[in-house]
Amino acid sequence: MSYQPFLQARPVWADGLETETNVTLGFYTCVNTAGKPLTLRVATSGFYRLFVNGKFTYYGPARCAEGFFRVDEITLDLPAGDAHIAIETVNYYLNSFAYIRQAGFIQIEIADGDKVLAATGDDSFAAYQLTERVRRIQRYSYQRPAAEGYIVAPDYADWRVGKACPNAVAVTATLTAEKTLVPRRISNSFFPDAFIAAREAYGTLCYEKPAQYCKDRSLTFPNDNTDLILGYKESELEWHLSDDSQHVKNATFEKDGTAYSGTTTVAADEFEILSLKGEKTGFITADITCHEAGSLYIFFDETLRNTGDVDPLSMTCCNIVRLDMRAGQYDAFQLMEPFGFRYVKIFATAGKFTVKNFCVRELIYTEPITATYKGSDPKLAAVFEAAKQTFLQNNSDLFMDCPTRERAGWLCDSFFTGRAEMEFTGKNVMEVNYLENFLLPESFPHLPHGMLPMCYPSDHYKGEYIPNWAMWFVLELEEHKNRGGDPAFVAKFKKRVYDLLAFFKQYENKDGLLDKLDSWVFVEWSKANDLVQDINFPSNMMYARMLEAAARLFDDPALAEKAAALKEVIRARSFDGTFFVDNEVYEGDTPVSTGERTETCQYYAFFTGVATPETYPELWEKLVTAFGPHRAEQGLYPEIYPANAFIGNYLRLILLEENGLYEQLLKEISGYFYYMAERTGTLWENTTDYASCNHSFASYAAHFIRVAEENCKK
Repeated sequence: MSYQPFLQARPVWADGLETETNVTLGFYTCVNTAGKPLTLRVATSGFYRLFVNGKFTYYGPARCAEGFFRVDEITLDLPAGDAHIAIETVNYYLNSFAYIRQAGFIQIEIADGDKVLAATGDDSFAAYQLTERVRRIQRYSYQRPAAEGYIVAPDYADWRVGKACPNAVAVTATLTAEKTLVPRRISNSFFPDAFIAAREAYGTLCYEKPAQYCKDRSLTFPNDNTDLILGYKESELEWHLSDDSQHVKNATFEKDGTAYSGTTTVAADEFEILSLKGEKTGFITADITCHEAGSLYIFFDETLRNTGDVDPLSMTCCNIVRLDMRAGQYDAFQLMEPFGFRYVKIFATAGKFTVKNFCVRELIYTEPITATYKGSDPKLAAVFEAAKQTFLQNNSDLFMDCPTRERAGWLCDSFFTGRAEMEFTGKNVMEVNYLENFLLPESFPHLPHGMLPMCYPSDHYKGEYIPNWAMWFVLELEEHKNRGGDPAFVAKFKKRVYDLLAFFKQYENKDGLLDKLDSWVFVEWSKANDLVQDINFPSNMMYARMLEAAARLFDDPALAEKAAALKEVIRARSFDGTFFVDNEVYEGDTPVSTGERTETCQYYAFFTGVATPETYPELWEKLVTAFGPHRAEQGLYPEIYPANAFIGNYLRLILLEENGLYEQLLKEISGYFYYMAERTGTLWENTTDYASCNHSFASYAAHFIRVAEENCKK
């Protein structure tokens, strides 16, 4: 691959800090625009944000595979005269699911056509280490690197306009190794503001240490895995945000629910709970006046729990921001990382603060959305809008699972998101980047040869993978080609796919069934995930469908024959005369059926073509008439373990669509999703709010609505 958009810039980083944890640097220059548009090019190992004349302008880049870095090209169209250009960049050098742990670098260039006005590597940028962000802080979650905390004075951002300030410490930017650069390819981001809509409650606080602290693995696992670079140990932290949050209790609590006035003032031990119209994802931004020096806290969450309060530790995340501020004015104070939530709790433990213009500066999908809801049902309209919001917030630079706990590029989720992108935009621009990330590296460290990462770009030092997710990858690749993807691009994956097939072959028993798959065998978030050994039939059903997809992709009839033979074995071994059984376990050397049956297993059977309505008419009739969103309350087939949203319920909806049951499809969409749309304005990972309430795969619900309504009108 040869791609070099930089005319002069070289990659640099602060001398001696390339492999230090959670480092924030600032790069500043002043250029004269001469009234002409300029081009700013940036690539970095972590992420960056751009300020022009002190104003936030951009955030990037698009993430890429290990050892590859996408280049942003941003047009600066400014009035003639001097322009202050400041870039803040963070390199965590921590392993995570959201970023790859790589040595720090940044490469910046500002050009007027072919004339370079400033570039890293030639001393035209002043370099600083920025110290207002607390470095020794706990992880945000097991999956994401760091929570956010700040110690700031009113002049903390003066360096962005060329002034001196104590938190910007001059450093020497030295050259690093040259990098392999990749085009961004997707459109540049934009950042609409979503403002607070209502005040939900207010009151006062008291403080009490709990008898026992709740410590999830975002806090505990760095202590137990000293051979891995996972984060700071508890004993090394400057602030213990999650512990501190458990000291805070409500002394008084008054519900409100009125429209928000636009201003919140809190003195020590006072709080307000505020809400957006629905969940949004982006950068918390506000104008803050600190009347008296102290500590301002922001808790946030997707829902209000039964108490009506905000839970700062939901989803085993540290949904906590602490701002230690000196007295003064902080206009447009903005957090570094994007977070997703609907509700915030703002309070002070010391000092006095006024917060105005509190908003989420959204980080969302970059391409135009062309799909709209054309029906007249208000519930379906709400679900469609929730699906759209879910899609926008989960796909800012690659297909993610959720924009909150993980921000990770998970396979399987991406199969459904690829379909959703086509539904919302009529093309698969983001999917090309997403798939390319799995193509670029020669190998994936720490994983067995042939296996794909379960999510990527990300680190998998423990060697964990989901074999099922690699199967979904092959299905997505075939669908990408069928949706108009470049055949030459798809053909490049042939070795990846055949290496994967070779990996699975070692698990085939004498009957051709995958037997005792290793690592994290995943069917869905339900009882089905407890039945994955020794011979799991949903996994084998997916294996058969993957073989068929590979056969079509690469014109390999032998794979199609193998898939057909495998399906026959599954039918003989899994179907008990009424339902498909999930698994067999060994008694000695003999595999024996457990008799355990899940709703999800039935959907896998029909989704993969192991079963059809014609070959299993009685089972199909049961599934259509007795199962669905209201089965539990009707008490039907209680012995069959229920499906969850991810992914059993979606497989069911796909089957209803494929078999032309459009009226039923519309009814079930409301039953499955309307309560989610009401509560968060997004669609959830599970049927309850226990986990993520904003999960990318769920955006595919918009497709069901459109197809069902169009066909019901015929």
